[in-house]
Amino acid sequence: MACVTDLESVRAHLGWPEPAREIMTVWDGLDAAPVTLPSQAEVIRALHRMGADEIDVADAVGARPDPEADPELWWILERTVAHLRSGMGGHGMLMWPSTAHHRDPKARLVYLYAFLAHLPATLAWHAERGIPEDVSWATFGDVGEKLRINRAIYGESGLDVSFWFTLHFRGSIYRLGRLQFDMHHSTALDGPVLGVHIPETGGPMSPEACEDSFERAREFFPKTFPEFGADKATCLSWLLDPRLGAALPDTNIARFGKLFTLLPADEEAGKNGTLDVLRFVFKRVVSAPERVDPAELPRDSTLRRVLADHIAEGGRWEQRGGWFSL
Repeated sequence: MACVTDLESVRAHLGWPEPAREIMTVWDGLDAAPVTLPSQAEVIRALHRMGADEIDVADAVGARPDPEADPELWWILERTVAHLRSGMGGHGMLMWPSTAHHRDPKARLVYLYAFLAHLPATLAWHAERGIPEDVSWATFGDVGEKLRINRAIYGESGLDVSFWFTLHFRGSIYRLGRLQFDMHHSTALDGPVLGVHIPETGGPMSPEACEDSFERAREFFPKTFPEFGADKATCLSWLLDPRLGAALPDTNIARFGKLFTLLPADEEAGKNGTLDVLRFVFKRVVSAPERVDPAELPRDSTLRRVLADHIAEGGRWEQRGGWFSL
């Protein structure tokens, strides 16, 4: 039995700010049934199938929470598993408060254990819908990639984008070939769409590789989720900034951008796009673009040089949204 604890003691233990109380109140209202964690061997096997590096697997094994020793983390674990369970098939991310910078590796990886505890339920949900096992594990491979990115950025284990995986483990996003597709409702297009995402791993995003993914999506989603009815693909990314395509003509980036009809840029496009460039290309996480010295950004590839030089000139790369008909 876990030690009895409460919302406020958990918030204090994690050092979460006042706004975290809103989502924690949602958790507290859920039916938090007892959680059974996978065995050490099962954790290792699952993380290997997710493509995690050995150092991240070892850190995860060492960060296993215990209901008696870690009552605050167990409180979170029970309630986040309940949150996933109650939201199966739902769309949109569950914006859980971050544990990514906590000094305790158990806290940094508590959400990973929530996902691992819920994994059998997600796999069963996939199987009920006829989703092939290779698609399931290709989708979960994003966990290994993000563990690797977290270590590259911060130098330690963690999942600083844990909220992102509430899509994967609720059955809302799938990797089909080179690309990922998540089901959601677009306010701008007033209807259901497939959001396109580009994993870091998987080789060049060539026109052929992308078209293969789009063809798979055209077959997979109507067959697996006929009630969803998306007829458009969307993307929100700095890759769609037309200035980038102009600076890198005859590249896969330029060809990818030309697939989409652009939507108007919002007022935060320059800030958000530049922050994403810094994160995904240069592995730098900052609160504002001006907090990075552009002279320190590596220019060891054509892409990095173009991106860094524009930032050095005081420019901003815009996060742009776009769409095309499937």
